[in-house]
Amino acid sequence: MADLFDYLDWRGDLSFESVPFGKIDALILSQLSYLKFNGLVPQSIKLSDAITLSDLDKIFKAAPDYDFRVDLGPGINERTAELLAKAASCERFKNVRILGFCEKIDEQNVEQFAAMVFVFGKTSVITFRGTDETIVGWKEDCNIACVPEILSQRDASAYCQMAFDSLKTDFIICGHSKGGNLAINSAVKCGAKSQKKISAIYNFDGPGFSKAFFESPDFCAIENRLVNVYPSGSIVGMIFCHPQNYEIIKANRVGAMQHDPCCWQILGNNFVHKKDFSKESQFFYNSVNNWIDRMSSEEKQTFVNSIFEVIEASGFKTITEFYDNPVMASAKIIKKLASMDKTTRDDIKRVMHNFRICVKEEIPFLQIFDR
Repeated sequence: MADLFDYLDWRGDLSFESVPFGKIDALILSQLSYLKFNGLVPQSIKLSDAITLSDLDKIFKAAPDYDFRVDLGPGINERTAELLAKAASCERFKNVRILGFCEKIDEQNVEQFAAMVFVFGKTSVITFRGTDETIVGWKEDCNIACVPEILSQRDASAYCQMAFDSLKTDFIICGHSKGGNLAINSAVKCGAKSQKKISAIYNFDGPGFSKAFFESPDFCAIENRLVNVYPSGSIVGMIFCHPQNYEIIKANRVGAMQHDPCCWQILGNNFVHKKDFSKESQFFYNSVNNWIDRMSSEEKQTFVNSIFEVIEASGFKTITEFYDNPVMASAKIIKKLASMDKTTRDDIKRVMHNFRICVKEEIPFLQIFDR
């Protein structure tokens, strides 16, 4: 079935004036935000400093550290740089201007954040990067369940306000994975005046929020401009509550691998839809969220800190390093677990025991083993 690359073959010759910006366009820009553009895209949010996507592709290819920039780790599609080249060569995207690149990796305070702005005509598209291959990025994701606001959410809101103040355009906000969560959160919390500047928000398989978040007046104010897209086998998007209105789409891969936007099926200018989530996705939604709801904030934070203390004991900073050095990583992790005090080990065991209970509640057959 067709994918993002086929979409560019089909629609790449059509300008945004002839065919308006849509959900597939937003997904393409969200995917491009995973590339390492630091030092190549201007940090300034001034149109006078922007570069075109066509020029960015040339600069990107000529970068002396090109091999490093295209190595995004096992969780991000390896064809993302190819997607940049294809978009940069087509009429629809080549003259889109890019500016305002911002990236933060803060291991001490636990933050992984990146954003940039794409501008065409009188519209600016703010894109937020999802979770990259850094360990700190995964830890920050887990912190969504533990704290009222993670640092990326705070910085995403500040970034949007800076863009609203600097650019006299309409705005679209989008992101994939954690980037989708940041897009929704920023649009909801930016205030009534700024909300009027937003024409659309695109959330692509991003983790959700609490029920109270979706019942707030600020969310209701932007709800009709929000587009939520999840693959039928969604895992990441099933974490916490998600909006009531959403699209379920087909993907060319199975299970958790459906999180990759490059495998989402496309026909014309739309996704190929499915009627419902897979049984595995529904199981994950029910069991994991039930497990999270049963823990106090303190239990959640203790569990996350303990697990990542073990992971960080490996000395590795990225998922790729784990994949490349499994024996060394395992040895260091086992050593760290053995050195933990009894209270910490008991806390981990208790949380995992509660998870087992939640799983059995979702699969009645397994309950016979507790009799």
